[in-house]
Amino acid sequence: MAIKYELLYGHTNKLLKINAERGDKILMEAGAMVGMSPTFDIKSRAGSLGRAIGRLFSGESMFQQEYTANDNGEVLLAPKYLGDIQAVEMDGTIKYRLGKTNFLACTDGIKLNIKSGGGKGFLSGEGIVQIEAEGTGVLFVAAYGAIHEKVLDYNEQYIVDTNQLVLWNSNMEYSVELSNGVLGSITGGEGLVCVFKGPGKIFMQTRDPLNMVSRSK
Repeated sequence: MAIKYELLYGHTNKLLKINAERGDKILMEAGAMVGMSPTFDIKSRAGSLGRAIGRLFSGESMFQQEYTANDNGEVLLAPKYLGDIQAVEMDGTIKYRLGKTNFLACTDGIKLNIKSGGGKGFLSGEGIVQIEAEGTGVLFVAAYGAIHEKVLDYNEQYIVDTNQLVLWNSNMEYSVELSNGVLGSITGGEGLVCVFKGPGKIFMQTRDPLNMVSRSK
């Protein structure tokens, strides 16, 4: 039986409510829990995934937590940024790569693997290693601002600022380029962009977390 969940309070301060039944397991980002019923066993997890995140993804926790329901109950989760939460229903046929701060939680049937981002991952800011999600279940991703979905047709190209990436199909082709190299005189910026080539799906966040950090200093 699929896990039951609700996404509450619009787009700017969204809250995830998971209504768990006995035996349900939820893997979540450490620190994401807001409130819960006293019916869960909690276990911290690190392993190779956690150590890689801690070393290479600045601002990302090296630990995740596994919540196991001993009886029916609820748990509330919220992301670290003011923004959106998106549930991605996965049937095992498609794998996704995630932005470095966008994982929130997943159900037990989803596996999180470390994959090499190579030079493209390093240049794009997503790290030499990247998180790849696969399996069957529900993946919850979070964003700063709202989440905008773009679906590309075969050979269709689309340009995304690297700081705005949330999720994309793992097998999509993309290159990393300077924004002024792609857009010429249209923009005077010197940030990096990813040039994706379809088919596939991209989730983008409408605000840049780096801008929030720079303005708080």
